[in-house]
Amino acid sequence: MIIKDIIREFYRNLRPFKISGKSNAIKIGKPRHKHNFFINIKGNNNRVIIGERCRLDNLTITINGDNNHIVFDENVKFRGPCTIIAEGNSKLNIGSETGVRGVTFILKDASISIGKRCMFSYNILLRNHDSHKVINTVTGNVTNLAKDIILHDHIWLAQNCTILKGVEIGKNSIVAFGAIVTKNCPPNSVIAGCPAKVVANNITWDY
Repeated sequence: MIIKDIIREFYRNLRPFKISGKSNAIKIGKPRHKHNFFINIKGNNNRVIIGERCRLDNLTITINGDNNHIVFDENVKFRGPCTIIAEGNSKLNIGSETGVRGVTFILKDASISIGKRCMFSYNILLRNHDSHKVINTVTGNVTNLAKDIILHDHIWLAQNCTILKGVEIGKNSIVAFGAIVTKNCPPNSVIAGCPAKVVANNITWDY
């Protein structure tokens, strides 16, 4: 790490919150560990609520817009690098005892809900919208609206996988290395491929 990066990291840890706008709130319980943790809010009526005994390492939360709510239950562990980008009218909930290595969450106009005791590896992407609008030329309606993502309890996301909008994954499931998930998946299944499909049933996993 060069000197410039060391200085930047020092000031990030010294002043980790940058907030502009009205009616914004941050509430953080006593962390288990915290390093290189930063929150940047530009907007109104945003909430960041973090439970007790969370690990907050190499995590950046960026909120650009209004009415975003980010909630971590107790004992959530971020080791990073992790990025959360909320762009308006979105909700992110992460259940207790979930562990996150390297994940990017991108949210707008919908929610992402993560259950308890999930395990996320490196270079994972979850996004609940497409960034740009696709418009029907006859009706003028937007055809690619944002949709919620729901991951139930005890789900393992392997390295390099992607979870796209509208997906619901049942409890105890495994998403394999490099999978791109575009459809719902049942509980106790293994999901693999691009696009992903169920390749095994009646399974669970352990640490």
